[in-house]
Amino acid sequence: MDKSCPTCKKYFTYASRLKTHLETTIHCKKTPEEIESFFLQFKKQADFKCDICNKDFTKKQNLQRHINNSNCKIEYEKKEREKQIAILQKQIDELKKPIQNTQQPISNQPISTQPISTHPISTQPISIQPISTQPISTNSTSTQPINGEPASTQLTATQIQIINNNHNERIINNNLIINNTIVQHIYPLGYEKLPNISQDEMMRLLELGNEGVIEIVKLVCEQDENKNFYKLNMNKKNISFLSNQYKIDICQETELKKTLLKQCIILTYQMLIACSPLLSSEKMCSINTNLQNMSDKMKMEIYDNGLKNIIEYELRNNNKITKDKIIKYTKEINENIDIKEQALINYNNALQLKDKSNKLLLPCITLCEINSELGNPLNLHEMSVEFTYRDFDTKRFEDTTYLKYWNKRIIDEDRYIKSHPNVSLCDIANFEKRKIEIIINIEFMKNQSDNMRQYNNNNRLVNNTNFILRIPIDYIKENENSHPNSYNPSIHPSIPIST
Repeated sequence: MDKSCPTCKKYFTYASRLKTHLETTIHCKKTPEEIESFFLQFKKQADFKCDICNKDFTKKQNLQRHINNSNCKIEYEKKEREKQIAILQKQIDELKKPIQNTQQPISNQPISTQPISTHPISTQPISIQPISTQPISTNSTSTQPINGEPASTQLTATQIQIINNNHNERIINNNLIINNTIVQHIYPLGYEKLPNISQDEMMRLLELGNEGVIEIVKLVCEQDENKNFYKLNMNKKNISFLSNQYKIDICQETELKKTLLKQCIILTYQMLIACSPLLSSEKMCSINTNLQNMSDKMKMEIYDNGLKNIIEYELRNNNKITKDKIIKYTKEINENIDIKEQALINYNNALQLKDKSNKLLLPCITLCEINSELGNPLNLHEMSVEFTYRDFDTKRFEDTTYLKYWNKRIIDEDRYIKSHPNVSLCDIANFEKRKIEIIINIEFMKNQSDNMRQYNNNNRLVNNTNFILRIPIDYIKENENSHPNSYNPSIHPSIPIST
C-alpha cells in the first residue's frame, strides 16, 4: 500500500504517522470522514470465513483457532466427515468404471506352455480382466502347471484366480497376493480396524471397568492391520505414520498417544452400542457412567504407562518390519487399482462407523416428544398442589395418586424409549437421570405424608401452609421452554432437588 500523503506526496513509513500528518498539517489537513475513507485501503481483507457462523477472519490460523475453541467445531467436523465420505464414494465409483467397461469374454484359446521368462516382472499395475463364473473347459485349456501351480478349472466365490502368461494373482479374504507376495491392508492412524470379538467378550471387558482398559488398548494396537507407525530414526522423537490420505506423515509422540487414546475410548463406546440390545437401561447407564470415568482415568493412569509401553514396544521390536510393510503398502496403493479401491472402501467404512457412533452418543428423543406421547404432568389437575394435599390428607401414601402416577410414568417412559427406533445412549442416560430424581422426590413426598399425621403442640408438622409438591426439575424446565406462559408456581410449586 502507498503510504504517501495525497496532497504533498510526502512518504511515511508507518500509516499512523501519515494519519497524524493528515490531522495536523495545515495544507494537507483532511476531515475525519476523509481520513477514515483514505485508510480503508490499509485494512486487511477478510479472506477466510467460518462456514458455520459466517464470521470473517484475515488469517487462516485465526479461523482454525475459532473452529477449535467455539461451538462451531462439532458442526464443522460433521461437515468434513460428510465431505470425505462423498469424495471417497466418488473415487470408489470411478475406480469401478474401468473394470465394468472392460468386461471381455475369456478366450477359449489354450494357454501357452512355453517357458516363462525369468526376467524381473514389471512393476506396472496389473491389468485385470474379469473371468466368467462358468467352469473353464478342460478340452481347450491346457492343464500344464503355471508357476508351479496347476491351472484352476473353476472360479469360487471366495477366491478369484487370474491366469496370464507372466502373472498369477489371487484375492483371498482382505489381503492381496501379488506375484506370490502378500500385500496386507493397513488402516490409517486414527481409523484403526476394530477387532472382531464376541458380545460375551465385549460384556466382560465393559464390566471390568478400569481393570479392562489395558486389554481394550491391546485389542486396538496389537492387530497387524493397525500397526501404522514407525520411527525413521530411533534417535529422534519424530514418528512416521500412515495418514488417512494413505501417505506417510510425521508427528510427535504426544500427538500419536493422543490419537491412539481417542481410538481406544471410541472402541469402548462402540462395544457398548453393540451390546445395548442385551442390556437393561439401568445397566447401560451404569456402564456408560463407568466409561466416562474410564476415559478420565485413561489419561492419568494409562496415558503415560499403558499406551507409552505399547508404543515403545512396537518401536523397539517391530519397527523395521512395520516400516517396510507401510512403505510397500503405500507403493502398491499407487500401482495397483484393486489395492487402492479396497483401501478407500476400508476408510469409507471406518468414517461411516465413526459417524454412526457419534450419532448414537447424541440425544435423539426430547422430553417434549415424550410429553406429547405420554402427557405433560404439569398439565394434569392431579398434579396440582391443592389436589395432592387433599389426596395426601385423606389417603395412605401407598394409595395416593402422586405415587401411582410417577411409578407408572417411569414404566411408560422406559418402554417408550426402548421401543424408539432412534434411541441413543444419551437418551437412556437422560432417562436414568430423570428416574433417579423421581425416586428421590417420591421418598421426600413419603416423609412429608408421614409428617402430616404427626403433631407438635397440637399443630401438624405439615399442613396446607407448608406443604410442598415436588416435581422433577426436568419436567418444569421443559414446560417453561415449550409453554413459557403456562406454568403457574402457585399451582405447581416445586423446589430444586438436592443431591
